[in-house]
Amino acid sequence: MYYRLAERKDYPVLVELWENSVRASHAFLNEKDLLEIKKELPDYFPQVTLKLWYDYDQLIGFSGTSDYSLEMLFLAPQHRQKGLGSQIIKQLIQKDGVYSVDVNSQNESGLHFYLKQGFTITGESPIDGQGRAYPLTHLSLKNR
Repeated sequence: MYYRLAERKDYPVLVELWENSVRASHAFLNEKDLLEIKKELPDYFPQVTLKLWYDYDQLIGFSGTSDYSLEMLFLAPQHRQKGLGSQIIKQLIQKDGVYSVDVNSQNESGLHFYLKQGFTITGESPIDGQGRAYPLTHLSLKNR
C-alpha cells in the first residue's frame, strides 16, 4: 500500500469516493446535509494534508490530516472491512505522528474502528465542526 499527495485535479474523484463511503457508513446523515457537505468538500481539502491511498494501482481511499489530528479518513465501500483502514491509520500514526481524531458519535462502526486502533475517548461535543447537529466523539491515543 502506498499514497500520493492529492492535487486539485483529484478533487472530483475524492468527492465521489467520499459520497459513496458516507452513503455506505453514515445512515444518520440526512440528504440535505450530505449534499451541503459534498459541495463544501473542495473548499476544505486545501486545509489538510490530503493523501490518496492505493493498493497496487487501485485507489482505495483518502485521508486528511492537520498538525497531528486526523481530520478525515474515507475508504471506498468495496474496500472496507479488509484491514486497509487499519494499515492506513498505522502509517499515519507512525510516520505523521497522528494522535487525535473526532468521529461522528452516531457512526458506531467508525467509533469502534478507532477504539480498536488504540484510541480512547477524551470527550464529546453536541455539534460537529460546522455547527450541524451531529454530535462528535473526541479520541486520542493513550500514550499522548
